[in-house]
Amino acid sequence: MFKREKELMLFGLDSNEHSFEGLKLFLFIYIGASIFAAALSAPTYWAVQWLDAANSTETTRWLLGKRIDIFYDRLRWIPIIIGLPWMMGKCKLFSFRNIGLPMSSESAKTFLKFFAAGLVLSVFIFSFQYFFCNVRLEDNLSVGKVANVILSALLGGLIIGFLEELVMRCLIMRSIYTAFDALSAIILSSLFFAYKHFKVPPSIWDSLPGGVHSSSWDIGFFIAWYDTVGISTSFNFMTFFSLAMFGAVLCMLYIRTKVLWVPIAMHAGIVFSIQAYRNIFEIGKSENTVYFGNAGMTNGWMALCILSLIFICLCFWKPGGRALQAPQTAKPER
Repeated sequence: MFKREKELMLFGLDSNEHSFEGLKLFLFIYIGASIFAAALSAPTYWAVQWLDAANSTETTRWLLGKRIDIFYDRLRWIPIIIGLPWMMGKCKLFSFRNIGLPMSSESAKTFLKFFAAGLVLSVFIFSFQYFFCNVRLEDNLSVGKVANVILSALLGGLIIGFLEELVMRCLIMRSIYTAFDALSAIILSSLFFAYKHFKVPPSIWDSLPGGVHSSSWDIGFFIAWYDTVGISTSFNFMTFFSLAMFGAVLCMLYIRTKVLWVPIAMHAGIVFSIQAYRNIFEIGKSENTVYFGNAGMTNGWMALCILSLIFICLCFWKPGGRALQAPQTAKPER
């Protein structure tokens, strides 16, 4: 059921070979990106403050309204995105096909099908929240506002789906897959996926002068520390294991199809739904939240059970079709 296959091995290795090189490359980029963001968070915030003082604009005011940990999070993506082509080259992922991104009309149909699947799954869960929890339409909605929300949510879903799947499934999961085995790749990458969704705990800002807008010279390193260990103070069983199961579903979609478009589409469809839902509906607290969740898919028993059932089904699923063509990695020269 979880036997390794050559198509998902990095460096052109055979399924009976093992290599830790992919994990080393990832750790190098990840740690380097964290140090980069920690060092530049405060200077970047200072630069925006200086620009706002010199020539205040809507953009500078909008940026200064962001929490300082948002600056850290965005800065961390810069070296990750820059380092991706280098890591992909090292891993012998030379083409879209090797990554699992074949370009064809069938691939487009597959993308739309799984995007729709993510959308349907989200709407199904959100409909229960609407009827059984404290959810209602926002006041003063207009056609223009809804259109803007939908377009922004669609763009955000596509960007997040593509970047997170490229990093989490294509590189991290396949690095663990190459180093150990398929089951370890699913479990460890899914746990890491859930872990990274726990950010800096809100309570830590209470003791800092300036709170979420604190910009002392060492604030980036402070954020890096709590971004790493913050899960220990804000851990939530339901959220963590729902996220981990969601990650496991995306892993299984990639493993079964060998096509990265599939988890990208599913992920994008769900993120699009969540972002649109949160901006079109007013979502309050309810005693039924524990059963159906609240403003998302990762904090209710219903979502966790559905994702678990989907994962079990995927373990026995054997897809077919012309769009599901396995990636091929080049065999390195000996």
